[in-house]
Amino acid sequence: MSSGVKPRRRGRTSLARRVQSVIERECLFPRGTRALVMVSGGQDSLALLHLLSTEAVGSKGPSALHALHVNHHLRGAESDDDEALVVRFCDQMGVELTVAHRPVDKAAGNVQEAARDARREAGLAVAAQQECARIAIGHTADDQVETMLYRLGRYGGLAALTGMLPADPPWVRPLLGCRREETAAYCRHLGLEFAEDRGNFYPGYARTAIRETVLPAWEAALPGAVDAACRAAEVAAEIQGVVDDVVVDAARRVGRGQDPTGRERAESEATWGVGRETSGPAALCAEELSVTGLLSLSPAVRRLLLHEWLEARARPSASRAAVLAAEALLGHGGSAERSVGGGWRVCKEYDRLFLHRGVRALPVIPEPVSLPLPGVVEWGGLAVRSEFVERYAAPDVAREAYLDAGGLSGPLVVRAPVPGDRFRPFGAPGERKLQDVLVDLKVPASARRRQPLVVSGGRIVWVCGLVMAEEGRITRKTTAIIRLSVSPGDDRDREAPVETGEWRT
Repeated sequence: MSSGVKPRRRGRTSLARRVQSVIERECLFPRGTRALVMVSGGQDSLALLHLLSTEAVGSKGPSALHALHVNHHLRGAESDDDEALVVRFCDQMGVELTVAHRPVDKAAGNVQEAARDARREAGLAVAAQQECARIAIGHTADDQVETMLYRLGRYGGLAALTGMLPADPPWVRPLLGCRREETAAYCRHLGLEFAEDRGNFYPGYARTAIRETVLPAWEAALPGAVDAACRAAEVAAEIQGVVDDVVVDAARRVGRGQDPTGRERAESEATWGVGRETSGPAALCAEELSVTGLLSLSPAVRRLLLHEWLEARARPSASRAAVLAAEALLGHGGSAERSVGGGWRVCKEYDRLFLHRGVRALPVIPEPVSLPLPGVVEWGGLAVRSEFVERYAAPDVAREAYLDAGGLSGPLVVRAPVPGDRFRPFGAPGERKLQDVLVDLKVPASARRRQPLVVSGGRIVWVCGLVMAEEGRITRKTTAIIRLSVSPGDDRDREAPVETGEWRT
């Protein structure tokens, strides 16, 4: 299949010298390295195997070779003919060959991607069996630029420009600086028979149009364009490595993992403290990000991090528009959210940025539970405890509170907020709406309906883990002190005394 546009030729060194230059520059085969060569039967892989097996590239090649042909049985007899061709060629060259049969179901979806995955798995398996530290693939400059143009047409971003590297151990690509026309000329000059895959000319593939129409026309209009684009893709791949390091470092500082209680983090940071820091590539999979941390980054690093985070957790939605939508949320006070497609929503609740998919179900509000004194009850997955203590101690305000027993006006009950709740926070000059207090304490809207309260005689005495009521203030006149505490339900002491009698002080 031809477009009718012939690319202008440029003066070049021989294929062997070009390949040798790449091998030496990138140190593709360290001394004593055994290499596995992936051989499809096409011109590129046959030229590569011939170059490496005849030492045409000098002394810097692998110390020993093994070949692998993967038969996907996609083209019936033609696939078997390709296998037979490779068998004959390896026999002539004296190279040991493994043939792996990896059928691909044409009805399963993306056939080309499935075949690539199958070849990759087979290559890694055979390399391990043959103790080969390198796997050589016949990718050329044409393959590099085809991929780049295809990605640019499908999506933007640095990843679209990022190409394959000559050295990506165990994978190596000695032909990456060579054109496909060169490998064909090499095979014809030496009389090497090679296979033509009809799939490469199927007009339904976008890559076929790029290969047969776009590249020849581009090279005809601008000689050397493909070589220049290939170099740009290689440089972009190196830059991507630097960018990855910067993004991972930023993610370590702003990424958060699970809530320390093991529950989905619905309570405020004031209650449960800062989420655990994540590190390494796992940081990009953090469940949530710190808004303050994100705002401390430069816009470029912030957007790169948001893109990688979306890519790791909600890949179909990792678009430029989604990144900008997530970034726009950072300036909102309180809570806000944006749809980013694919059923995903980016949500901001004070200093938390997280992802949610689907319709958010209304939280199930536990029923009120009587809290014996002393005793412990479970409410909403938390263990709430009451006990008398002999003396006051500086409390861990996120877990406990000490109250004057004389300030209680009735039995203790653990319940959720109800409309109209008011109380006088510790140290406040007067009563306030509970809703306003929770907003001031930056309790997310999604968590307020399940905020545990301890009430006595209908009056709030402790907003668990946040603030106690002024009525519980301990003074010189205090004769009995009560300690209230809250912890994850799994930490509940099963041996703790539980009284079911009358409330007492």
